[in-house]
Amino acid sequence: MSAADYVFANSDSIASQRLELLAEIFDPVTRTYLERTGIAPGWSCWEVGAGYGTIAQWMHERVAPEGQVLATDLDPRFLARLAQHNLRVMRHDIVDGPLPRESFDLIHARLLLCHLPAREQVLDRMIAALKPGGWLVIEDFDGLSLAPDPALNPAETLLRSSQAVRELLHSAGVDSRFGRRVAGLLGERGMSDINAEGRAFMSYDEAFLQFQRLTIEQVQDELLGRGLVSPEQLAQDLETLDRGYMALLPMMWSVVARRPDSTLRS
Repeated sequence: MSAADYVFANSDSIASQRLELLAEIFDPVTRTYLERTGIAPGWSCWEVGAGYGTIAQWMHERVAPEGQVLATDLDPRFLARLAQHNLRVMRHDIVDGPLPRESFDLIHARLLLCHLPAREQVLDRMIAALKPGGWLVIEDFDGLSLAPDPALNPAETLLRSSQAVRELLHSAGVDSRFGRRVAGLLGERGMSDINAEGRAFMSYDEAFLQFQRLTIEQVQDELLGRGLVSPEQLAQDLETLDRGYMALLPMMWSVVARRPDSTLRS
C-alpha cells in the first residue's frame, strides 16, 4: 500500500485538522490502554502509522530519559516536529519495509490495520518485532455495530454522506469490522494476557461534529465523482451537522496483548 492509496491522505489540505481532532477525541482512550502495559522509563516503543504524532510524543515522555521511541508512517510530514533525542521519526512501509526482530517492549497502532489488505500479515510482522514478554496494543474501528437510530433518538440523523464514506472505504479494501476481529486473531497467534474492550462515542460536542464534518469533506470530491452521493444531499448533510446533530462515531476496539516468551510464528 502506498500513501497515495490511503483514502484519508496526509497530503490533503484538511488532513492535519482532522488528525488533530482524532487525537483530541481518542488519545485519552489510547493512553488508558497503553498505561495498562506498565510502560516505564527505559522501554523501547514503536508507534506504527503515527499520524499526527501525539501518542508517540506521549510515549517518549513516559520512557524518558533512557527509553527509545520510533514513530513511523508512510507519509511522516506531521512527525518532523517531534524528532528529538530518543524519539526517532522515519518514513516506513509496515507491509514491505524492513523491521527488526524482537526489539520492542511496546508496539501500538491505531486505525491502521483496517486500511491494509495485508492486515493479518502486518499483525504477524508486528508480533515478530516484539521482545518476548513485549506488549502489543491495537486499536481499530468496528464501523457496523453502531448505527444511528432516529427511532431511539431523533438527533441520531441518518446521513447519506456518512454511508457514502463507508461505501468508499469498502471499495478501497477497508475492513470496517476489523476492530472486532483483532482479539481473535491475536489469540490464534498464541498471544497471552489478551484484553479487548469496545467503546462507543455519542456526543453533541463540537470536536465530534467537526471530526465527522471533516471526514466527509476530505473525500467529498471522490464521493461526488463516483456518484455515491448527490451534491444536494451532501450539502444537506453538512447543514444537518450544524444544527442539533448527535455524532455517533464507530465503536473503537482497544486490544492489549502480550507476546509470551515462547517463539511465535513470523
